[in-house]
Amino acid sequence: MRAAALILLLGALAGRALSEQPHPTRPITIEGTLRDSSGSPVPEASIRLGGSDNAAGREAETDESGKFSVSVPSAGTYVVRVEKAGFRPLVESVTLPFRHGEACDLVLRRSGGGDAAGPIDFDEHPNFTVAGLSDWNAAGGHGSDSSLRTSESLARKARELTSEGSPSTSGASRSREDLMRRRKELHTMLGESDHAELHRELGDIEERLNEPLAAEQEYERAWRLDPSEANYFAWGTELLLHRAIQPAAEVFAKGIHAHPGSERMLVGLGAALYASGLYSQAAERVCAASDLAPRDRTPYLLLGKMLETSPGPLACTKQKLARFSAETTEDAAANYYYALALSRAAGNASSPPRLEPIQALLERSIRIDPNFAAAYLELGILHAARGDTEKAAAAYERATRANPDLAEAHFRLAQIYKKAGETSKARQEFDAYERAQKREADAVESGRRQIQQFVVVFKDPGQGQGKTSVSEKP
Repeated sequence: MRAAALILLLGALAGRALSEQPHPTRPITIEGTLRDSSGSPVPEASIRLGGSDNAAGREAETDESGKFSVSVPSAGTYVVRVEKAGFRPLVESVTLPFRHGEACDLVLRRSGGGDAAGPIDFDEHPNFTVAGLSDWNAAGGHGSDSSLRTSESLARKARELTSEGSPSTSGASRSREDLMRRRKELHTMLGESDHAELHRELGDIEERLNEPLAAEQEYERAWRLDPSEANYFAWGTELLLHRAIQPAAEVFAKGIHAHPGSERMLVGLGAALYASGLYSQAAERVCAASDLAPRDRTPYLLLGKMLETSPGPLACTKQKLARFSAETTEDAAANYYYALALSRAAGNASSPPRLEPIQALLERSIRIDPNFAAAYLELGILHAARGDTEKAAAAYERATRANPDLAEAHFRLAQIYKKAGETSKARQEFDAYERAQKREADAVESGRRQIQQFVVVFKDPGQGQGKTSVSEKP
C-alpha cells in the first residue's frame, strides 16, 4: 500500500496551559492556534475534548485567526478531536495539566493533498468492499518478515480485547457441533428480529468455524444496525486479522471519532498502522491507549512487541514503559520491556551510567522469571557492548538453554566462538542458528496458511468505480 493511501492521524500537540499549575479538581483553560501544513490559520474548525475518565466532553470553535479556547473541569487524560470540512480529522490523546506558560498549537492536514494519508470519513458508506478471499501468499503488509510477524501478533492480541480490556472467550470453549447449532439458532432469531448483537455473535461463530467472509459480512451488518464501540471494534479486528489493513485502519479511525474514550479502538488503529509500516505513529496510538487505561497491561505489551523489532526508539514508548515498570515492579515483562526502551534510546552508547539501569532491569526480569530467554539475550548484547565477551557468551548460552529456538542467541554466540578461534563450537552454534531459523519459518508459514486474506475493492469517489487490492503493499 502506498503511503498516500494509509490511514494516519496526523498532528502534533505541544500542549500548553496559560494558567498557573491548576489544582487537580479545578477547571483548566487551554488556549492555542490551529494551522494547516503551510502555517496558515484554520478558522471555524470544531475542537472537542472528551473521553476522559473524570469529565464530560467540551467543544470550541477556532476564530478567524485560528485561535481557540476550551475549558475542562479537572485534570486528567482527554482525547482531542479536530474537524473541518476539506481537512483530515485529527485525533490526539493529551494528559492535563501542562506546564505553566505554554500554548496548545495544532496542525490540520488538507484532504486529497500530497501529505501522508489521514483517516477516511465514511459515515454510512465505507470506501471499500470485501469481495472475497485470496491465497495466503498474497499477504499484505510492510517491512521485513520479522515486522510482518510482529504485525500479525499485534492483530491477534488486539482481537482478544473486550470492552473491559480483558481477553475475550466468546465461543472459545464450544465444540464445532455446538457452534453450528448456535449458528442455526441465530439465523432463526434474525429471521424474526434483526438485531445488531445477534449479527455480532454470528460473526464470532463464523470466524470460529473458519468462515471469515461470512464473519466480516455479519460484523458489517451489526455496525450498520448499531455503530456501537463493540461493533466498530469487532468489524475492524476482523479486517485486520485477515490482512485488510487499510480498511481496518479506516474503520478504527472512524471508530475513534465516534468513541473517543475507547482504549481498544486506539490499540486496533495502532496495530493497523504498524502493519502499514508506520511504526512511530502506531506507537503513538498505543501510547494514547495506555493513557486511557493505565492499569491495563495490553497496551504496554504491544508497545514492547513493537520495540522488539524496531532498530531504534519509538515515540513515547520509554515514558509509558517506565510507568508500566514502576507500577508492576515484580512483572518480568514490565522490567524487560522498559530495559528494551532504554536500550533503544541509548543506541550504541556503552558508558556505564547509561547501561547500568538497563542491566539492573534485565537482571530483575531474570530473577522474576529464570527462563526469560529474551532477557538473557538482551543482557548478552549489553555485556558485548561493554566488551565483556565472557559474560556475553554466558548470557547467550543461558538464552539458548531457556529457548533453543531463539535464533539470534545462537548466531551471536557463534560469532563469539569464531572470534575466539573455537571453530567447532562456532560451527555447532551456526548450525543451531540455521535450524532455529528454519523451524521458525516453518511455524510462521503454517500459521499463515490458516489465515485467509480478504480481497478488497476500493471505491473511486470521482468515477464511482472501484479497484481490487489483494495485497496491501507499499
